Amino acid sequence: MIPLAYSLAVSVLLIFFILLIQFSTSRRALVIMSTMLLSFPGAAIGLWITGYPFGMTSFIGIIGLVGIVVRNGIILVDYAFELVNKHGYTFREAAEAAGKRRMRPIFLTSMAAAMGVVPMIISQSPLWGPLGAVICFGMIIGMILTLYILPVLYLVTSPKNKVTVTN
Repeated sequence: MIPLAYSLAVSVLLIFFILLIQFSTSRRALVIMSTMLLSFPGAAIGLWITGYPFGMTSFIGIIGLVGIVVRNGIILVDYAFELVNKHGYTFREAAEAAGKRRMRPIFLTSMAAAMGVVPMIISQSPLWGPLGAVICFGMIIGMILTLYILPVLYLVTSPKNKVTVTN
């Protein structure tokens, strides 16, 4: 399990640096990366509901899940950032509008990813079942928590005054 923990750490660091390059601030990168933490309860619930043990393939599922759920944060925060900088919204208005406007794309992409691994769960395979349970339930719970918590995190971590940043 130690090499897998290193793999997870490397994955998280690479994602952070990619987000840092893209969004230019560690604040926005960390807000987006919080979606990873929001998906972990779903992964645990998925293993508990399906009865699969936590093992190597479920850990690999968590590594994959970390990469997948970040997309939801990018979709939401990037749109809020655009609303503030290009359309003159306040941070509060942008957070609310982004949560409402990006709900459908986040829901559709998350559910597509979650339903894509349902055959792994149904197969009852001790190898692929845990991976499927982690990804499926982690995506669903992570999506729900992301849609409710990420706009609030975006608002809380935003500067008080409007700052215009050009890309």
